[in-house]
Amino acid sequence: MKKHDFNIVLKNFLNAQHDTIKVRLDYLTEGEDVVLYPLPGGKVEKVFMDTSQEVSLPYEIAIKLKNQEVANAYLMAINTALSDFSLDLPSKNGSYSFIDLSISEPFLNQRDEHGYYIYLLDIVAKLEIESEED
Repeated sequence: MKKHDFNIVLKNFLNAQHDTIKVRLDYLTEGEDVVLYPLPGGKVEKVFMDTSQEVSLPYEIAIKLKNQEVANAYLMAINTALSDFSLDLPSKNGSYSFIDLSISEPFLNQRDEHGYYIYLLDIVAKLEIESEED
């Protein structure tokens, strides 16, 4: 099977939502940051006769900024964009077919001792991963 490129496609989609805030595929660093990373718990929902699989893959978007207004505005912008009923996030390398995306309610995770607000938004992507032909 090809390595699916969903995390890259999602990162690029998120980066297109704002001019100055850019998402990285990583975990939070010490300073201001916006990151996307996979969460444990992905699962195969269905296996089809051709051995392709429908999978659910959980991800988290973490936003760590000192300016709470900017963090809130960015969070609402990406939440709105990801909630669009016509959302389509197609693979660039043909490794999956996009089915759906479910989004949790965004929440303030903490305000740390350095004055950073850390917001989290959990999502679950439903993809069909095609089996590789022999």
